[in-house]
Amino acid sequence: MGNTDEPQNKGILAIQILYGAFFAVMGLNHFFGWMDRPEPEGDALVFWTGVGAAGYLMTLIFSTQAVSGLLIASGRFTAFGLILLTPVLVNIVGYHLYVERTGLEMALGLSAVHLFLAWVQRNRYKAIFC
Repeated sequence: MGNTDEPQNKGILAIQILYGAFFAVMGLNHFFGWMDRPEPEGDALVFWTGVGAAGYLMTLIFSTQAVSGLLIASGRFTAFGLILLTPVLVNIVGYHLYVERTGLEMALGLSAVHLFLAWVQRNRYKAIFC
């Protein structure tokens, strides 16, 4: 095993690149506005108003998404990118469970891919758990 997080087959590499690119694009979209986001309503509006009122949280959340996505897609720091992205993903799932049910399937699907990639990288995490 070399110095990189290089996956053992092309299928895993494709999943890793697509997953990382998804989060990189979604994170960068906050700063560049490439894609429109639907206006939140009801509880979602209250939630996002609170997050926005904190001042720094939006920048922190979406910067973390972008950086983590790039690290995962790069293949060099995949395990580290997955660690950085975990709290963001937990909050995405929590948001869709308790605030806005729309998108829960996608959040759970992203979580499944995240867990799969973490399993592929499990040897990289041994030092944390010993």
